[in-house]
Amino acid sequence: MVSSRIICSACLSAPKITEMPHLSSISEIRMGATLRGRDATRPDPKGSYRFVRIGDISQDGRFDNTDFLRIEPNEPVSAELCLRPGDVLFPNRGTRTTAIAYRFDEPRTIVGSQFFIVRADTTLLLPEFLAWFLRTDESCRHFESRRKGSHVQTVQRQDLAELEIPLPPVETQRKIVQAADLAAVERQLTERLLDLRRQLIGGKLLKAATNSPQPKKSRS
Repeated sequence: MVSSRIICSACLSAPKITEMPHLSSISEIRMGATLRGRDATRPDPKGSYRFVRIGDISQDGRFDNTDFLRIEPNEPVSAELCLRPGDVLFPNRGTRTTAIAYRFDEPRTIVGSQFFIVRADTTLLLPEFLAWFLRTDESCRHFESRRKGSHVQTVQRQDLAELEIPLPPVETQRKIVQAADLAAVERQLTERLLDLRRQLIGGKLLKAATNSPQPKKSRS
C-alpha cells in the first residue's frame, strides 16, 4: 500500500495555485427532484426509480447503504434529474456538511430536493476532489455562516454557487483524493485497533478480577 505521507509530500511539492473560481463558474448546480404527495417516497419494491436519501451518506463521504430505496413518483421526473456517474451530491438540509461523488451506473436513480446535484467540468475539477473539498473545515465554515432556519437549517443554492474552489492540476487533485482516502482507511484501522485493545485490556482486567483468590474472612 502506498503511504498517505508519500502522496501528501507529492501534493505539497506542487506549485502553489492561487486561482479560486466560484463553483458555479465551473459546474452546473441543480436541485434534486421535487416529489409531491404523501406517498411520493413510500418504499415500493416494484418502483421504477431508486432513491438516495441523506441518511445513506456518512459524514466522511461514504455510502453507508447502497441498496437504495425503490419508489414510484406521483409525477414524471425529468431525465436531467436522474443521477449520472460523477455527479456530486450535497445535502442542503440539516447541520451536517458532507458530500459524495456518485459513481454507480444505474439508470433512473434520483435524489429529492434535500440535495443539490453538482456536475463539474471534469477537465478542470474531479468529482471526488470536489466532494473532498466540500467536506473540509474551510467549506464547513463557509456554510455554517450562511445556513438559515430555526427548526430545519438549510443551505441556499447561491451559498453553494459562491463557494470558492481551489483548482490545482487534475493530477494533483487525484493525488490529494488518494491521500485523503488512505488517511480515512488509516483512521478506521486505528479506531478498530484501539477498540480491540480496549476489549483485550478489559478482558484481562475482568479475568484478573474473577480469578483472584477471595480474601479470607477474619475469625471473630
